[in-house]
Amino acid sequence: MLKIFRQVLYFSLFIFALYFGVKVDIYFSSYWSRIVKVRTIQLTSPDSIVSQKGSTIIPIDYKGAIDFRAVDGEKRKDLFIMHILPAIVLTRDKLLDDLHHVEFIENRINQHKSVSKFDSTFLSEVKTKYKTDSISELRKRIYPHPVSLALAQAILESGWGTSSIFRHGNNIFGIMSFSNDESRALIRFNEGDDDRYLRTYGSVIESIEHYFQFISTVSSYKKFRQKRWEGGSSSQLIRYLNSYHEDTDQYSVMARSIIASNNLEKYDVISIDPKFKEHFSLRSFLMKY
Repeated sequence: MLKIFRQVLYFSLFIFALYFGVKVDIYFSSYWSRIVKVRTIQLTSPDSIVSQKGSTIIPIDYKGAIDFRAVDGEKRKDLFIMHILPAIVLTRDKLLDDLHHVEFIENRINQHKSVSKFDSTFLSEVKTKYKTDSISELRKRIYPHPVSLALAQAILESGWGTSSIFRHGNNIFGIMSFSNDESRALIRFNEGDDDRYLRTYGSVIESIEHYFQFISTVSSYKKFRQKRWEGGSSSQLIRYLNSYHEDTDQYSVMARSIIASNNLEKYDVISIDPKFKEHFSLRSFLMKY
């Protein structure tokens, strides 16, 4: 009887070890994205915007809008930055996570290891999104530029949040629309101008996500993307964005001035507060699956 019990015990331990080994292999053969817990705040007044200082930031998704024209001077500047900063940092964090995901898949391919269905689907989707079949080019297109440059362009294009298209369409970066399939609004800058359409977005985060994708797919920004991949600073990168605006001669000068006068580069080292980030650990995987 004791012998049979031992055999059953050993067999059970063998099955458990086999099961555990398969589960561990599945866990380590797939990429697990970071989970960010985002706080939602409904904008009812300028006081709804949370002032955040320091090297970490609470991830906030602001819903609704306020009229920055009603806010004076330096207070408007501070509020506008605090309004869009969390969305920029969130978007950059997601892009860096996507980049790590691509690199994870690339390493498995180079090591002749299997690629999970989830990872394979992800790779196919981002190749389509960024319009390239090359993984090396894909990495360059996903890699985001510094926060300070995104802030400077947002300030320039929206007039510190006072532009009509930002107030009514969440278009922070003045991105044009050339297709009636897109959500857009007709804008006339001067009397007698031809019709122009600007994109409209459902949220600030949506606008920022599309801005990074736009910079990463338009052919005229190829040199910018290469310099960005090499780690160029905002002041170095801005010279490659002259075609972004009609006033090409002054655009980079104005952007550099905004970055310097508002000390925007201090935001380049900001990250999401670790308390709002979760990693899908092996323990979590085993308990869930």
